[in-house]
Amino acid sequence: MFTKIFGTFWIIIGLFWLVRPEALKNRLRRKMTWKMRWLVFGLVIAVGFLLMGSAMKLHGLFARMIGIIGIILVIRAIIGITSKTSEKVLEWWGERPVYVFRIWALIVFGTGLVLVFGK
Repeated sequence: MFTKIFGTFWIIIGLFWLVRPEALKNRLRRKMTWKMRWLVFGLVIAVGFLLMGSAMKLHGLFARMIGIIGIILVIRAIIGITSKTSEKVLEWWGERPVYVFRIWALIVFGTGLVLVFGK
């Protein structure tokens, strides 16, 4: 149930960023508050755990790769919360061209589709 709700949220966010990638880029360019960083890293940790949980239910090499990606996301988010490198990462993302954010939006949209329609 939570996976479908979270997947729907990711589909909506992916579509919004696909249509308006400048909104995401401008948000990342501005300095994010600590509350917003905790929210972003919390979402990354939640997606990582959802990917790991979904991968455990499936069989095959692709499912195992998704599970490994989930583990990496969780570890990177936990490290990123406590370090000053999160500012550098956000600055790096803020400097990327708009087409990078459109590609990222497609990835977010695809992840949402997998979460909603995956078994």
